[in-house]
Order: sequence, then C-alpha cells, then structure tokens
Amino acid sequence: MPTDEKFDINALACEYGEHYKIEKRNGESDDVYRSRVAGELRKQSKIIEAHEAFSGRRYDDPEQESTGPMAGISGAVAQIMQEREYSPRDPNRQIGDDIAAGVLVQNGDNSTKEVLGAIFGLLGTSAGMDVLNAVSKNKK
Repeated sequence: MPTDEKFDINALACEYGEHYKIEKRNGESDDVYRSRVAGELRKQSKIIEAHEAFSGRRYDDPEQESTGPMAGISGAVAQIMQEREYSPRDPNRQIGDDIAAGVLVQNGDNSTKEVLGAIFGLLGTSAGMDVLNAVSKNKK
C-alpha cells in the first residue's frame, strides 16, 4: 500500500477520464480536471466512480477519511431513498452534497460538532449552509 507521501489524489480521475473519454482541457489544472471528471461521472449516474475520482481513493480503501468515497456513496444512496437530490442540475455541487449527506448519515446526531466541521471544511461555508438549510426544511 502506498504511503501518503506517494499518494496521488488525481490518479483515479486521470484513469477514469481516460476510460470514459473525458479529455483534459488545455491549461486545466489537475485539481480542476479531477473535479470536472467527478462531476461528469456523477452526471452520468456513475456514483461510485464519481466519488472515487473526487477523493482519489477506491470505495474499499481503508485509508479513506470520513469524507472519502463511502461518505459520498452513502449520501447519494440516502438521497435516492428520499427521492431527492440537493443539487440535481449541478453535478459538481452534487458531489459535495452527497458527501455532506453521507457524513450526516454515518454520524447521525451523536457528533453534531464534528459533522458541521466536516461539512464546512469540505464544502465551504456557502455550500454547507445550503445543505443545513435543506435538512432543516425537511424537518418542518
């Protein structure tokens, strides 16, 4: 298993981009390409591949963090079970919404501070607030 020093977060996005014929644009940075590949795969309903490309880890990688592909996959499944997606018209933002929903599903109400910290840290204040607003509207 590679050490963190040798871990390339963009490797899976490049692999999936080649496989699904999503070409890297001229002058596009690796991080932007990784995000775009993940969004394109999410748009095609390739949820597992999208979250693997975004995180750079396979769904069964024991080194994934709490916001890794399993969080995103869990969040996507939870949204499907509720027959809704938070950002259906924006696949790149939907990736973040999947992860935020997955963190909430995996942690439940036991660690609200940790969940909020993960959401805001991963998605940024604006997207995190959008998720929280959507969740609070569902409870009313």
